[in-house]
Amino acid sequence: MPSSRDLARVCGVIALLVGVALRVEAQGEQKAQSARTWEVVRRDCRTSISRQEITLFGNGTLRLKLRTEDKDELRLAELNPDEVQAYIRRLEDEDLSEVDEGHEEIIGSLIERCSLFLDLPDREPERYYFGRFDSMPLTLARLNSIVDDMFVEVEQLAPEGGLPRNYFPEPGDILERTDGHLFEVIALTSDRKGVELQGRDDPLTIFVALDSLRQLFVALVERREFP
Repeated sequence: MPSSRDLARVCGVIALLVGVALRVEAQGEQKAQSARTWEVVRRDCRTSISRQEITLFGNGTLRLKLRTEDKDELRLAELNPDEVQAYIRRLEDEDLSEVDEGHEEIIGSLIERCSLFLDLPDREPERYYFGRFDSMPLTLARLNSIVDDMFVEVEQLAPEGGLPRNYFPEPGDILERTDGHLFEVIALTSDRKGVELQGRDDPLTIFVALDSLRQLFVALVERREFP
């Protein structure tokens, strides 16, 4: 029969292993959270009556915000890790050390001004201000061209009036139905062929086949970020 000292040692080892496992899990969650909130690049162009903002997040989310006098629009697309790294490499290739930061200016209804924020690995965050149609240094022009490619990609992956082409429902997603009502994704059905959704405006629960999701819902309004 083991002595009390042996039992104490075993308990100590177990406690140590549990502590290490919890720290590793916490670090993994912290890293995932950091990737979700890390804005690799964000360009915000606006006038007093319109706005176009596109952001690439470290976890692969491409977010496009469009605002006009008539409506506000949000589109989300998801890139895989290889695609994110390809964009990061293209951004890193541009040497902006000699480019003037510029300055913010008064925004007019017909004069579009832009701000561009860049946060690349192993570099200090950078920011630049310019007019959308200004004559600009070649490196800054190429940087804008890369962001333009992101704009085209998010438009292709998440066309207006429909769910993103590569969209797969996740719990917490907020979807807009064809009648304008909002629904929250609760879970997939046990056979993973359907989705349970709950109304945000009224306590209505519905089940929709995955194949029919695009026929009933026209937009991904919000993708919830979990801590």
